[in-house]
Amino acid sequence: MRNWFPNCRQGFPLAMVAAAACSIAGCMSYGETVVYQLYQTNADRCAQNETDACVAMLQSSCEAPVRVCTDYVPEFQAQASKQLSQKCQANDEAACQALDAVACNNGDYAVCARLGDAYAKLYASCKAGSAADCESLSLSVWPKKQTDLANIACKSGNTIACRVVSSSASAMKVNVNRDAQFAMF
Repeated sequence: MRNWFPNCRQGFPLAMVAAAACSIAGCMSYGETVVYQLYQTNADRCAQNETDACVAMLQSSCEAPVRVCTDYVPEFQAQASKQLSQKCQANDEAACQALDAVACNNGDYAVCARLGDAYAKLYASCKAGSAADCESLSLSVWPKKQTDLANIACKSGNTIACRVVSSSASAMKVNVNRDAQFAMF
């Protein structure tokens, strides 16, 4: 009988080696790969001085497959924290404010109060016509509580709040359906 799959016989050992390597090294499922790439993209953006991406990494709540959450996300968050800390120590105001926003989101009342005061002052100055303060208000990274309040004000027609909402960073929450069946590769 003629062999209909002549290449399969030669490829079989290679497939066995690949399968063994995956079982030892732990290849990622499709779902894990997608989630990993989302985090990697933000980590890369963070490294490129995009403060909002660093904040997103620090504020991420991982609802991805467990292995991604335990193996990779802490590493990405540590990288983002280090990046922001280094920039803040080098007197980068945006990085310091981003760290403050994360601290406030994590429950630091004193930092929240300070940021609330800063927001109120910039808002009042912007409303009074200061273009520079309007720009500063919209380009700054604010805590979730502040952006939530700005979102409510925006829905009521407040254009200043809409600028804050449209440009502010929000926490990235990666959601992957844990019941979904992803092909392994």
